[in-house]
Amino acid sequence: EAQGATPCARLCSGSTGRSLTNWNDLSGTSGLVTDVNISGCGFVKIPTITTSIEGNGHHWKLLGTSSVYHATTTSFRLYLDHSTIDIRKEFAREMEWNIEWMAVGFTC
Repeated sequence: EAQGATPCARLCSGSTGRSLTNWNDLSGTSGLVTDVNISGCGFVKIPTITTSIEGNGHHWKLLGTSSVYHATTTSFRLYLDHSTIDIRKEFAREMEWNIEWMAVGFTC
């Protein structure tokens, strides 16, 4: 994709929040999925997105913490699994897992 104008470059960051992350169980398997809203950033082209998981435990063995799916100018999706235990949304909420993210893109 063509680069935008340099004056229009923007760094935008956020968190889904410890008690606010909308985790959903993957159907038929262990794992989680969530969509992250970045519409407030005002991107006009799909940004480059970097993610990490923050919480109170067990997140150091998560898989997929930096694998962004379905990125658009307004949202992206993250799928997570764990290397040693089955995870479900209740466990993620108990551990207060949330997504910390940064997006770099263009607003014009």
